[in-house]
Amino acid sequence: MQYHAPRNDLAGSLALGQRIVREAAAAGADLVLFPEMWSTGYALPIDTSFATPVDGPWVAGFRETAAELGVGVAVSLLAEHPGGPTNTTLVIGRRGELLLRHDKVHTLRYDAEAALTPGTGFATATFDGVELGVMTCFDREFPESARELMLAGAEVVLVPNATAWNPVRAHQLEARAFENMIAIASSNYPGDGWGQSSAYTPIVFDLDGRPLDPLLVKADARPQLVPFRFDMEAIRDWREREVWGASHRRPDAYTRLA
Repeated sequence: MQYHAPRNDLAGSLALGQRIVREAAAAGADLVLFPEMWSTGYALPIDTSFATPVDGPWVAGFRETAAELGVGVAVSLLAEHPGGPTNTTLVIGRRGELLLRHDKVHTLRYDAEAALTPGTGFATATFDGVELGVMTCFDREFPESARELMLAGAEVVLVPNATAWNPVRAHQLEARAFENMIAIASSNYPGDGWGQSSAYTPIVFDLDGRPLDPLLVKADARPQLVPFRFDMEAIRDWREREVWGASHRRPDAYTRLA
């Protein structure tokens, strides 16, 4: 989805978020992906007093809505943490259970997120039989993020964003999907030069070797739902028979990686 969140208004961002989940569920969504730090609308400068606990009422509201509607929710928040808040994305299952917590690893330590605590790794969780992972905004600009998730078994990677968007960033996501044979779904805030929430398949050639466009859907700059579906059967077939991802890696030769 691609909507504005109220700035530094926890009650407002929860209420609007619940309404959006209801609208998406009514349209047949399996999982609803929100942009980065929806709890505060990624208001700048980041006011850490708006950090909210993962076990608090803001998250509980999304969990209750997910369970009521039987829909998955991937929502991002400024989360309380003893060493300083984290930029956290939670994947919530259809019964309202917490499936995955991802704390943004590549925080903007040089700028807006200097007061935040960076995450320490990339994990996956299973939703509807699909292995999901998350890389948050700046995480996607490092090839190691998607590679770590691929090696952990991710089939689909969710990317919440709060950033200006351009062809360079779009091509980054295309490359991450292709080289790791993972599907990618990206959500961003609307606005002039922003928006363009999108989804990419790793399937880039047909059976005759002709190139295919990996872009499944792309929003414009307006607030909107951005519905799409991944063909997991086709993606899994592609992963079984093609040569990218992990099948021909040579980690013994990657001596400069640390």
